[in-house]
Amino acid sequence: MIRTRIAVLGLLLAASPAAALNLITGGPGTSGADFLTVGVGARALAMGGAFSAVDTGADANAVNWNPGALGFVEKPNATASYNSLFKDENQGYLGYAAPAGKSGGVWAGGLNYLTVSKIERRASDTEDPDGTFGHQNYAASLSYAKALGDGLALGGTLKYVRVALDTLKENAMAMDAGLLARTPVSDLTVGAAMRNLGTNIGPDSMPLTFKGGAAYKMFTRKLVLGSDIDWLMTERRAYWSLGAEFWVSPNLAVRAGYQFGHGSDQLKSKLVGLGAGLGLKFERLTMDYAFMPYGDLGNTHRMTVGVRF
Repeated sequence: MIRTRIAVLGLLLAASPAAALNLITGGPGTSGADFLTVGVGARALAMGGAFSAVDTGADANAVNWNPGALGFVEKPNATASYNSLFKDENQGYLGYAAPAGKSGGVWAGGLNYLTVSKIERRASDTEDPDGTFGHQNYAASLSYAKALGDGLALGGTLKYVRVALDTLKENAMAMDAGLLARTPVSDLTVGAAMRNLGTNIGPDSMPLTFKGGAAYKMFTRKLVLGSDIDWLMTERRAYWSLGAEFWVSPNLAVRAGYQFGHGSDQLKSKLVGLGAGLGLKFERLTMDYAFMPYGDLGNTHRMTVGVRF
């Protein structure tokens, strides 16, 4: 059994970068509503985004990574995230998930937003701006997932997306779909998701993304290791994520991760892609924090609070 687990772990860590290299086919393209690619949920972000196959502690944040994981939610819960990004740029998420009762399955609703304020407006080449305007991005979502027995869960999300830049306003519809499976290998799970398949938003296509990976639990599930590949089809980019979560005690977790593939982002720092953070868990309340540096753009801090009912 020990040899089997070591072999599985080795494949988990070795297969992802090889697959990511095979997926990279070109440089970046263009897409609209790029705020949908900004990660939500401090727990997953602290693990470098290697979260598509994590089945422990599933909550309303699951819809932002793999809607299939929503099928393993056992109790009603609410979540709120706030991301302090760059100057005058803020992002957040409000979500609620609850089992559907006798009919089975889990329903969830959420609102993802990113706003930028105080953008300077100039009609000519002047030192002082003529005024300021804002950039608002919103995505309202409705999700449903269902566990098919104890080993497989399927889920989907329908999203209404609205982007407003000064007087320009655009709307779009998009959908996500995903699955999460508990494999015959004890404590090994795999997941896959398709995100942001939808109509154009203005002249631009949605940031269609395919995500897949595996997670493995060790030491009586105190340690969770995850490995994911993200293929941004519209942008023609691939990222490989590797992350870990260790529960020091039943109430305290430490997390770290790294997302490889940011070398072409021109942010002039090898720390770009790093995630680190802490998690606190009480009877009904969870609190998570993630720190993520972005080179010349500065450091970002992500916070998530969750309540179980």
